[in-house]
Amino acid sequence: MLIFISAIVGGCFGLYYGGDFLLKGATSFGRMLGWSAAVIGFVLVSLGTSAPELFVSAGAAIQGYGDVAAGNVVGSNIVNIAIVLGLGALIYPLNIQDSIRIHQLPLMLVMTITGFVFLLDGHIGRLESITLLAAASLSIWWAMRVDRSSRIRPDSKETKSELAPEPSILRSAGYVVAGVLLLVIGAEGLIWGGVGLAAVFGVPEAVVALTVTSVGTGLPEITATVLAVARRDTDMAVGNVVGSNLLNLGFVLGVSGIIAPIDSSGVSLLPLGVMLGLSLLLAVLAWRPRQIARWVGGTLLASFAAYTVLLVQ
Repeated sequence: MLIFISAIVGGCFGLYYGGDFLLKGATSFGRMLGWSAAVIGFVLVSLGTSAPELFVSAGAAIQGYGDVAAGNVVGSNIVNIAIVLGLGALIYPLNIQDSIRIHQLPLMLVMTITGFVFLLDGHIGRLESITLLAAASLSIWWAMRVDRSSRIRPDSKETKSELAPEPSILRSAGYVVAGVLLLVIGAEGLIWGGVGLAAVFGVPEAVVALTVTSVGTGLPEITATVLAVARRDTDMAVGNVVGSNLLNLGFVLGVSGIIAPIDSSGVSLLPLGVMLGLSLLLAVLAWRPRQIARWVGGTLLASFAAYTVLLVQ
């Protein structure tokens, strides 16, 4: 039992420092390119924090565990909105800026609806997987394209003052790589320790699969988002969640399905409906009042608890 506890503690340290390194590297690297905080979160940070989902789902697909591959993606998307944004909003109200509301969130909604429809029949073939992967790639390209209008001119005073103290490109890349590695190792350590500890205490495997895996792979997003909110980088925090949800369905599920067709018949309508419902709720909050208040954050956390109870029953 001690080894499982050690893995959990070590995993938490890895997630904390991994999230911190990734946030530093992605922020400085993106600012060197003139990207806004929202796009840095939507593209760079979300790519890094989605790495654990990719490793888990792709590995499950290779081993023939389609339900695990699909369930991990759906569960992680639920965790991202209910827990990640819920915790973030409790720390500090999350304002949703226009670039997220107008450009990035609609892309996430389209991807969520597409993934919902594809998963309804209990099978994700290679054609659907290629479609999801292509849609995710186009979404990232579009988000970067529309962000060009908000880029800072290289010769402006604002750029010089903001970018001068930033690390070099090589150091920024080092932060990103080290952060992703620590996040992957930390997430795997925490999941392994959590599953092992659950087995020691006789917790059913179904409960472990539905809670530990999705929450465990979502911990990098939690870490990166909480750190961003603590620094009042709310644009990056929201952009990270929106980007992660899009990439989970498009990139993670797409790559996993290309490796091996996924039988997702074990993923019931309840988690699919909750994933879609939370995504629509986020869209409503983005349009009015354009903010996730503290009480909304508490409600999101409570909704996840209720969802978990229903799922286990």
